[in-house]
Amino acid sequence: MNLEAGLLHESQRPGTQIEKVLRPASWTEALKIYESFPTALPIAGATDLMLEIQREEASGSDVVLIDIWGLPECTQISVNDRDIEIGCAVTHNQVIDSDGLDPALDLLRMACLEVGSPQLRNRATVVGNIVTASPANDTISALVALDSSVVIDSSTGSRELPMREFFTGFRATALNDCELVRSIKVPLWNNNTIGTWLKVGNRSAQAISVVHAGIVLELDETTSAINRADIAIGSVSEIVSISTSLKEYLIGKELNEETIDGAAEIAGEHISPIDDIRGTAVYRQTVTKTAIHRALSGLSDGFLQDAAIAPLLGWSVGRREPSQSDISATTEISCEVNGSIITAPLGNNSTLLEWLRETVSRGTKEGCSEGECGACTVQLNGSAVTSCLVPTAQADGACIVTVEGLAQDQELHPVQQSFLNKFAVQCGFCTPGFLVAAASLLNENKNPSADEIRSGLAGNLCRCTGYYSILEALQAAGEMDNVS
Repeated sequence: MNLEAGLLHESQRPGTQIEKVLRPASWTEALKIYESFPTALPIAGATDLMLEIQREEASGSDVVLIDIWGLPECTQISVNDRDIEIGCAVTHNQVIDSDGLDPALDLLRMACLEVGSPQLRNRATVVGNIVTASPANDTISALVALDSSVVIDSSTGSRELPMREFFTGFRATALNDCELVRSIKVPLWNNNTIGTWLKVGNRSAQAISVVHAGIVLELDETTSAINRADIAIGSVSEIVSISTSLKEYLIGKELNEETIDGAAEIAGEHISPIDDIRGTAVYRQTVTKTAIHRALSGLSDGFLQDAAIAPLLGWSVGRREPSQSDISATTEISCEVNGSIITAPLGNNSTLLEWLRETVSRGTKEGCSEGECGACTVQLNGSAVTSCLVPTAQADGACIVTVEGLAQDQELHPVQQSFLNKFAVQCGFCTPGFLVAAASLLNENKNPSADEIRSGLAGNLCRCTGYYSILEALQAAGEMDNVS
């Protein structure tokens, strides 16, 4: 292998190192720290940021992080008489699990269900999704259609900006230096508001959108004519925005077959779709027409997609109180791993996966290092996560279970025994991640259906494509667990 840095694959090149993780004790302190360290990078779930750091070739300048993940004021979803406020560290699974708050949140929940995998949704935050500002980010079209606003803070004050003005270009936002997004506000719906969210992707799970869209309509109580028509279409241009042409066409009309046909044509003709690896511009234009037609027809018929059922793989709102001390490479990290306290320096192990493999054991595997394959899945404070995207500093003081910790008192966990019984192992590389994710699912749902198993294990990929035996093994494990 040629070791010249310029000839190495990006996965082989050493990424940028984390110099220090600053850990504020409050939101106010976080703002002050950011003002003092304007080049620092704020992190919450860190799923996008850790990937960016690892991909960025080392340049001799390490990064400083400001950790806001555990701040209690950032993890809440609150409702008042006007809106729903979503804190900056609220995860996608937290939104999915918060049903019954308001129909407006149900539309956002539909989008959250399509973000990554259950493991990623246990970490990835809704605010992080909008700050990344990719037009393919699924929650953006929902939040834009919902007429949401962004609450932005700095050490000098606070401002509120409509979500529709927050995005200024491809992966660009209106955030100024040393400003942090504190929350997102979603207006409550009245009784005459209806809406839905849609996505077209190239596979059934963990797919980057070819097209996604949020649709919110408000109907006149007397005439049933459309008074409000907010349709935001994403993954077709540099930013996600409201379709002015669709709004103008729909206002004043009834939602009938003729109106829907016309709206679908306008939806396709008035976008400027892009060509990329996921789809051509022609395909995007055609599929946008079809998708908008189907979504509006569903709303006309009174059909609303059910976003209530989704495996969460151990998601919990409880988070460790952040320490006021900072963490650097020489700081010792202490965790309870499989029932034993393990203490070791952070070193160059910026991700939990690296620290576990260096310090504890090699059972947890490194597959893609991008949160895509699930081979590195562990339970962190009860939640299944991809350890390749968890900053090691955020695991300090945590309780971790790896594949080695599933067995108890020399007795295999039901999923381990069932994998043996059903021969659900081929090359075995993906197996540790499957076992941990499957155990998390079984803890949550003692008798999952085939669809629930597929959904719960959507974040785990088998290189040998041995999915049928894995599905059978988990169904059998549920039966074993019920008997025991």
